[in-house]
Amino acid sequence: MRKHPQLAEKLKLLFTLRINPEINNNADLAKRLGISRQAISKWVRGTETSLGNEIPHNQLEKLASLFRIDSYWFTLSLPEYELRLRDVAERNNSIRSSVPDKVSLSLLPITQTEIFGRDLELELLDRAWDDDQTNLVQVIAFGGVGKSALINAWLSRMAARNYLGASKVYAWSFSWQGGASEVLTTGDNFVEHALEWFGDENPTSGTPWAKATRLANLIRSSRCLLILDGLEPLQNPPGPKAGLIENPAIALLIKELATINPGLCLITSRLPATDLTPYLDGRVCTINLQQLTIEAGTKLLKHSGVHGSEADFSLAVATYAGHPLSLSLLGGYLKVVFDGAIGKFREIDSLFNERDQSAHTRNLMRNYLNWFEGKPESAIVNLIGLFDRAISVEELRNTVQSGQIVELSDQLAGLNLAGWTYALRNLETANLITFDRRHDSHEIDCHPLVRDYLSEVLGMEKPEVWKSGHSVIFRNLLSSAAVQPETLEDIELLFRAVIHGTEAGLYEEAFSIYSDRIKQGYVMLTQGSHYTDYSCLRNFFEGDWSTPVRSLRTDTKYLVMSSAATNLMTLGEIFLSMDLCNRSIKWFVENERWLDAAALAGPFLSMLIASGELRIALPLIKELGVCVENSNNVVIKAMSSTFLAYASFLGGETDRAKVLFEQADAVLKNYIPESPVSFPTISSYYCKFLLDSGHPKEALERSLTTFGWRERKSWQVSIDTTSLLATDMMVLGLVFLKLGDLINAKIYLDRQIELLKQADEWLYLPTGLNYRARYFITTKEYDLAENDLEAALSISLKTGARFEQWESYLSYTSIYLEKGDKRTAKQYLLKALELPGMDMYKFRDSELDQLKSALGTVSASRKSSKGSPRTGNR
Repeated sequence: MRKHPQLAEKLKLLFTLRINPEINNNADLAKRLGISRQAISKWVRGTETSLGNEIPHNQLEKLASLFRIDSYWFTLSLPEYELRLRDVAERNNSIRSSVPDKVSLSLLPITQTEIFGRDLELELLDRAWDDDQTNLVQVIAFGGVGKSALINAWLSRMAARNYLGASKVYAWSFSWQGGASEVLTTGDNFVEHALEWFGDENPTSGTPWAKATRLANLIRSSRCLLILDGLEPLQNPPGPKAGLIENPAIALLIKELATINPGLCLITSRLPATDLTPYLDGRVCTINLQQLTIEAGTKLLKHSGVHGSEADFSLAVATYAGHPLSLSLLGGYLKVVFDGAIGKFREIDSLFNERDQSAHTRNLMRNYLNWFEGKPESAIVNLIGLFDRAISVEELRNTVQSGQIVELSDQLAGLNLAGWTYALRNLETANLITFDRRHDSHEIDCHPLVRDYLSEVLGMEKPEVWKSGHSVIFRNLLSSAAVQPETLEDIELLFRAVIHGTEAGLYEEAFSIYSDRIKQGYVMLTQGSHYTDYSCLRNFFEGDWSTPVRSLRTDTKYLVMSSAATNLMTLGEIFLSMDLCNRSIKWFVENERWLDAAALAGPFLSMLIASGELRIALPLIKELGVCVENSNNVVIKAMSSTFLAYASFLGGETDRAKVLFEQADAVLKNYIPESPVSFPTISSYYCKFLLDSGHPKEALERSLTTFGWRERKSWQVSIDTTSLLATDMMVLGLVFLKLGDLINAKIYLDRQIELLKQADEWLYLPTGLNYRARYFITTKEYDLAENDLEAALSISLKTGARFEQWESYLSYTSIYLEKGDKRTAKQYLLKALELPGMDMYKFRDSELDQLKSALGTVSASRKSSKGSPRTGNR
């Protein structure tokens, strides 16, 4: 009995019923399988030594996969096989006849129309779309291996089949998006853009997390195909946190889609997303893209118009390690310079012993620049290298015309539109740039590895070109930016300008713009993305965060360091921030810059208290006494008393704290300030003290006073931040909880968490989560309480904030004690007691004594604060 009876008829049915529209005959099938057409004929007819009607075992699964049918169907009788196949054809025709409601692929990078050696990966993507269990696919490879090209090729196949039932198709590239800037790779712009595209009524409203949740729900409302290209700018680089997505909203969105998704989310990156590790149980599939084989690399070169002996092709592919981008650049170079002769690759500076793909790219780029030297093409690619984004031809020409750029302006000033067009076509032929003709503006871009090399060459070998070019762009951006930014877009434009200013070496002027117009004179960022702030501030430092650029004035260096310190503490980088704070405050005091010292000391002390460093905070407050006295500012003195009062209360000195709080509050309740206010005033510490010391009604009255200030916009809140508002809401929610008003307690405790998330306050978010957990413990919703505690503990462990770890452990202790699980409760209490430095926080000693009494003897002793480590769990 033949294994696959009537195989010729079965294959013919596959073709005539168009089960896979891209395979219409044996020749097409042979090409997709990587075998000869004659081999398929042998399957059908057999040979002198073997029977026909049998598909070799090593080809059977691959053949079935190409047509998305089960391999055992080939063993069925022809009538049964045909019946099943016609059902598949009818279903496929139904799917193909349905057209997606919307398709947006314009933000993907333009790549070559042909790819080689990727049949298996294309089939894996096909399977993922068909598989109900697969929610997300991540395509991982080094730069230049062809991730974007693979995605574009697969989308082309999907388009030919009307996207096989997808209701919507949406793509975004974090590395290549047109019109994007250096600072928009944080991902915030993507979420708002996607929300608008998917039909959200108000895409700019809500916190980043709320927006991400709405977006996930919109995507999951039907069978959507979402492509996120070039995720690596949002991920941590290789190291302890390699691959983790830094933007919490994007991380939330991706995890939501990995959990449940009727469609498919497709990600490309150089690093696997560590956030997706829990979903590698079939819900997430990883495709690791490899270098090209000799055969595939040879086809790529021939497609570029290269010709010659097979031996030379094989040697060239091996020399460039099968790296697709390098081979593409090689093919373009041989075509332009040597009329496509493959043998001439030996005349290019050799890298025969080099296997680093970036080195291959750099070597080819060097040859290109030498070849184009003195021609318009050279000036244009150098001009492109000044931008970290796609840019229109019109914008490039305007940049040259709006200011004098060393060398480039002279070379391009007389070039008419026809000359620009000719030069750009040459660069496109050489595979140096991609030309996006889908837009009226005709945007051009180049591969990130190519751009990196162009930037490096300009910066190192032509510093005057680099500086003058960025200076022109800096001036252009400033001329179009709002003087006083009001929207996120206004702030982002100023951030871009500042970054170009630093690249131009205009550090003092750039920082002046940053300080006056973005920070508006205050040390902390009151509006805008802290992640964008982070990427901007990095440009004012050499190497790590310890050394500002040398050309800055001394006073500017310490202002830069203090700005970086507050940014880092906001993002939870406690121990990096500590060193910058200490050095800056010391210099400010030594140089009698009392207001600068006070402006930084406030957030620094708040961070120390929240992170469990009371042993550092108390002596620091005393050391800053000279600064407070010399400031001659009554409001600063009141804030100093507030910090000392709250620190004293945490340390168990309730009576002292009461006196200090009352002294400070007497100043804050004045209708007219006695001194200039150039920093936020803190009200929540006193309200929290009143609540925790047993005076909830007084706490309510004082808290409502604070919100009255906000309503009247009085001097006490003339400088306000989202995190301060969130903290005031948190305290008000706790007051309502204490008074038994559960409805209002829940409203305010929910609001404060959303605000803390919106402000990217990773240092203080655990505080909000811990306190909302108290509400859920009160209402006996223990699962919800544990969700908040788990999130709080996860964040505080990353940041090293021991105080919030301590609070989480104590709340866990209470939950399990109420559940009657004393064993687990004791384990959490022991974790709390073992945290170093927490013995100084005595304000909860009576509660600890009650827990110890309820749980019996607790053997662990609380560690001495002297052993408190200066590094966190990072």
